[in-house]
Amino acid sequence: MDHEKEDVPLSPEQMLALLQDQQRTVTGRMAGFVPWILVAWGIAWLAGFLLLWIDVNQHPQDPTPSLWAGVAFAALLIAAGLVSMVLGIRSGRGLRGTRDSAITGIVYGNTWWVGSIAVVVIGQALLMRGMPEALLSVYYPSAFIVFAGIMYIMSGLIWRAYPMVALGLWSVAIGALGALLPVPANYLLFAIAGGGAYLLMAGWTAWWVHIARSRVASLEGRHA
Repeated sequence: MDHEKEDVPLSPEQMLALLQDQQRTVTGRMAGFVPWILVAWGIAWLAGFLLLWIDVNQHPQDPTPSLWAGVAFAALLIAAGLVSMVLGIRSGRGLRGTRDSAITGIVYGNTWWVGSIAVVVIGQALLMRGMPEALLSVYYPSAFIVFAGIMYIMSGLIWRAYPMVALGLWSVAIGALGALLPVPANYLLFAIAGGGAYLLMAGWTAWWVHIARSRVASLEGRHA
């Protein structure tokens, strides 16, 4: 009798409920890493741009950041990138996706470094064509932030993560606004409005993940 019960096919409603539960579980597992990724980038932006702002304020006659400040900022960005990569790999471990989703992820991931290299090449080309070197302190931060914002908009649309679209639009806005400000006021804007926005979004996402997991646990308790 027990064997016969196990072979009874699920009704369409039961199959739909099972698929929805599995989707919630997968989404909750992958989304659980997002707050930590946002924290990593929020700290990198907040601490990195504050370092640049403090450094330039020590020699206001030269708006170009010192070598140590530039290296420290680059180290923070690299660390945030490594954290994002490791957590992203862990979030997808053991999960199967479609071929299209895999291709989308590969293209999106590689667009980050391709676009970053393009931003650097354009900056160096402008320098070769007579742009004052001091303007790189305006160009590079704004260009990278605008590019990052566009990438976040794309990620939000691809994976239906609409808060990321809002974060991307905000990044594009402050990147453009920062270009209108003098150095080092632009660094202070990027630190507070940029890094602060990432940290606020991390807190909101952590709350959302907690609520989503609580709902999944409640549903699993009902089906048990």
